[in-house]
Amino acid sequence: MKRSVAILNQKGGVGKTTVVLGLASAALHAGVRTLVVDLDAQANATWSLGVEPSRENLGTGDAMKATKAGSAADMIVPSGWGDDVWLLPGGPDLTERENDRQGQVTPQRLRRALDGVADDFELVLIDCAPSLGLNTSCGLTAADGALIIVEPTVFGLRGINPVLDLVDSIWEEQNSKLDIAGVVLNRVPPTSKDANSRIDELYSMVGRRAVWSPAIPNRVLINEAHNARAPIHTYRSRAGGLPEIFDELLLRLRRWSAS
Repeated sequence: MKRSVAILNQKGGVGKTTVVLGLASAALHAGVRTLVVDLDAQANATWSLGVEPSRENLGTGDAMKATKAGSAADMIVPSGWGDDVWLLPGGPDLTERENDRQGQVTPQRLRRALDGVADDFELVLIDCAPSLGLNTSCGLTAADGALIIVEPTVFGLRGINPVLDLVDSIWEEQNSKLDIAGVVLNRVPPTSKDANSRIDELYSMVGRRAVWSPAIPNRVLINEAHNARAPIHTYRSRAGGLPEIFDELLLRLRRWSAS
């Protein structure tokens, strides 16, 4: 069974963490035991899940630096959301791992750190950094699949091909089980000829079947939930269908994991 997915795009600001948190909220709502692995030095997912990023606290960077298989087990902490969502925290030290010059971190290190640990969870969400560097390579090497997040803008689509190239490279050199789970459209405006044109362009690049439905609309409430460090499902009727969108995306992800 596939259980771990790396959420990525090389461009910052497309909403990778929004999708990670939305899926984690849906998983919490559905009672799916989930681990969020924060690979971003900015640690926005960590903060939003109710844990303060810190150099003093052990987390993903330490797990990748360690040599012992399963080392992440000692660094996973409960999130502030509830018993079914756990966290391997991100933090500033991930910048050091990204720029490692002494060979202490290789693409296999995160996979080794999660060896046996991921089996305790039904779902592992790896929130990659907004780059295609070493940390993202570690995330893809540890994952069963890649979920690419795209904003339907000209700049949002420019980074797709390099991401696909990296996935292919990791599949060939590090992780032969890696698959492209799909593509999720985020921050889609309600009406926009340009956005519709970009979506058609995306279909031509990756194929219509690879693009998951439903798309995530551009909604202010998502930022409000982030600021409150709260699951989107706690907003209920105020959320205007957002919980149901993430429920559908989680269902799609679980169908993929069972395939």
